Amino acid sequence: MRPGGPGWRGSAEYLLWWFKDGRIPPVLTAGSDGKLGSPGTRVLVGDLAFDDDVRHGGRFALAYQFASLPGLGVEAGGFFLAGRHGDARFASDGDPLLAQPFIDAVRGTPDATLVAATGLATGTVTIGTRTSLWGADANLTLGAVRVGPFGVSERFRVAVLGGFRYLRLDDEVTSVEQFLVSPAVPGFGGSRVALRDEFRLRNSFYGGQVGLEGGVQVGPLTIDFRGKFALGQMCQSGDVAGSTTSLSPNGTTTVFSGGLYALRSNAGRHRQDELTFVPEANLAVGCQVTRHWKVTAGYSFLWVSTAARAGEQIDPVVNVSQFPIRSGDGPLVGPARPAFGFDGTDFWAQGVSLGLEFAY
Repeated sequence: MRPGGPGWRGSAEYLLWWFKDGRIPPVLTAGSDGKLGSPGTRVLVGDLAFDDDVRHGGRFALAYQFASLPGLGVEAGGFFLAGRHGDARFASDGDPLLAQPFIDAVRGTPDATLVAATGLATGTVTIGTRTSLWGADANLTLGAVRVGPFGVSERFRVAVLGGFRYLRLDDEVTSVEQFLVSPAVPGFGGSRVALRDEFRLRNSFYGGQVGLEGGVQVGPLTIDFRGKFALGQMCQSGDVAGSTTSLSPNGTTTVFSGGLYALRSNAGRHRQDELTFVPEANLAVGCQVTRHWKVTAGYSFLWVSTAARAGEQIDPVVNVSQFPIRSGDGPLVGPARPAFGFDGTDFWAQGVSLGLEFAY
């Protein structure tokens, strides 16, 4: 089947893509007193570089071109990039000191909760991430095929398209702090305490799109380009949850709402909508190995103008009157921090593909 001719086309591709790294404020320190800016304090986790941004996935498409309406066709397709869990774990028996830093909302000065310190506690902190991306679209296409000036060995194809696009980006960051209080500490001695913070963000894009595609074939070799531009609404939702669990030496377990960065002032579900545009470009080279089968290799770039990432929703300014380990479920006194603000940024994904196309 010639490109652009009537009939069915289907394709399947393996994707090896990369994501734009998410951001995160400093959430783990070591040395000195653990407070940001103190001499001897060093930041252990202040970005998400530990998370491998390589993702594996697939892309599939099915198209039909009408014989009775030359150049008119319909197509539908989708892709996915599987979510991958990444984490960084740190442990200390007290030397060096291990802490999670924050800014005191009332005093405006750096502070920190101790995870491990000599004579006080031993503990661990695990920072985890997960990001996944998938989408689908459906289009009408209108194009034409013409024979090149050098004969039938060179064929050109140009088409315009328009339709609907859906895109979904899920992103999450978790922080789990666990420590064993030294028996010598009055009141809490021998207790095991676990703090957990969870930030989960979902970005769902719904929009219309237009595009242009073109291709050239010289003998069995083909070069194809496709560009699309979608404009629509990005529906963003964020779920923030925190908990503190304390196990006393006598076996009594107490569970409080709120951890460290996820407290009553920012916990719960948050929603907003943003006007967003999503351009995408694809370039592929192929070889027509038989009349019906073609193998391809390509490169794709996808950009999203605004997306909410989980790590960027962590507010490092904290009102300590909400700390369960300090005040239980006592009232909030002072500013309602940490806060949730839907801090957004752009997002991109890019990578290479290997595919197989069938035409009939």
